[in-house]
Amino acid sequence: MFYRPGGNAKRINAQYDTVYSDAIGGATGWLPVNKGDTIAVNVCRAALTFQSVAQSLITPSAVAPEVQVLMELKIYGGDPDASARPIDQWQNMVVATSRRVVRAGWARLRIVNINNSDVTGVVMDMQVSRTGETGAVT
Repeated sequence: MFYRPGGNAKRINAQYDTVYSDAIGGATGWLPVNKGDTIAVNVCRAALTFQSVAQSLITPSAVAPEVQVLMELKIYGGDPDASARPIDQWQNMVVATSRRVVRAGWARLRIVNINNSDVTGVVMDMQVSRTGETGAVT
């Protein structure tokens, strides 16, 4: 199952997105990023109590999910998803971190592999702080 709070089909807005998924290929929307921006990332095991498409309850857990999540970057907005470049990945852990953007483009989180035999999935959150390039050396 794939669920985004509010039942939206696309990202929540251009600065952040949150999704629940229990299947390979589940992904956040593409968020525009510029060199120097900071991307905050949270990934954890979660359960979904489905009420309706527009309103359901996601219950996160501090237990590490059995999942491999990839952060990827597209250079041009019109590029197909398959042309995305890997930036980072996390496997079988609760993630609460951030990454500094070193190249402009569009970023997202995507599930590459998951074991959902316990009938749970993961909730993936991504937020971009639009600080831009401040002259810091990376």
